[in-house]
Amino acid sequence: MSTTAEVRWFFEGQVPDEIEQWFCRSNLALKAAPREDHYLLFPAVLGLGLKMREGRLEVKSLIKTLGVRSFTADVAGNVQVWKKEAYGEPAVTEFERLRTSAPHLWIAVRKERTLRRFSLEDASIGEVPADRVFLRDGCNAELTMITVGGSAYWSFNFEAYGNPSRVADFLQQVAIHVLKDERRPRQFKTSASSADAFSAQHSCSYPEWLEKLTKKG
Repeated sequence: MSTTAEVRWFFEGQVPDEIEQWFCRSNLALKAAPREDHYLLFPAVLGLGLKMREGRLEVKSLIKTLGVRSFTADVAGNVQVWKKEAYGEPAVTEFERLRTSAPHLWIAVRKERTLRRFSLEDASIGEVPADRVFLRDGCNAELTMITVGGSAYWSFNFEAYGNPSRVADFLQQVAIHVLKDERRPRQFKTSASSADAFSAQHSCSYPEWLEKLTKKG
């Protein structure tokens, strides 16, 4: 079991070239192998996320919502604290049976992720190779191309972990560290508008986003 603090932004369409070039400039970034996660659809109000990924069951429970936090003058997002648990057999077998018998309760999400990882184990923030397996106190930044039902979306997020009493501070520190970069595009094109930004209106959790997506569909 672990505690995480998270902030996420979701957009329609492909990842803008200028965002990808900015985020992927680090030689410590990792382009992970594509994968498909299967989410069990819950009402977002329950504060619960459940997904099957790569042979394991992951369950997230919302501990608290910290509300909109500002990271730079032009970036703000909704920060939440979650409890995460992972299970293998026999839970995987039981939920695979449910996925087979009730496919309408599930949604498949294909992800192509680029990851960056930051250590907070010393006095200062330091970027480390993204394939490093374990940090006691750290924060991941992730740029993800998403495909759902043949439609393209993308997301950007920070996820801090480690000391439960400090994960929100870890997230704030790393988000500011990454986003204050002068090379970061302040505006970018999306399929929904000609110029957009990492604003609170685009920020929500995965359960909230999936609920909006399924209602829209």
